[in-house]
Amino acid sequence: MIHPLVRDLYKRALIVGKDYPHPDGLDYVRRKWKEALRDPQNCQLIPNDNNDVDVAKENERIIRKAVGKGRYVIREMEGTIQLKKYRTMRRRYGQGLDITGEARRINDSLNDLIKRVK
Repeated sequence: MIHPLVRDLYKRALIVGKDYPHPDGLDYVRRKWKEALRDPQNCQLIPNDNNDVDVAKENERIIRKAVGKGRYVIREMEGTIQLKKYRTMRRRYGQGLDITGEARRINDSLNDLIKRVK
């Protein structure tokens, strides 16, 4: 049985993965997250044969720490998606003009020119 926090993390990853900028998109995200969740190296739990309370608490701490790392990865995925969208919009619509900045640059250039002439 899968831990509820892990199941929630996987669902969040799939929701974010819908916009992931990869040719396979959601299929790629689903495949990578399943591999990561099934890999025992990512979350090494302590065997609890005697139903020891201390071991159960330690395992819960390990799971929560691993889920925290997974949430960080999801935030990184969101950042990658936002960067891809930003770059697409910038490529599509250009740099745009900063009128106030351009006017300030021209004014500074004129002031420097006037100082040199005097």
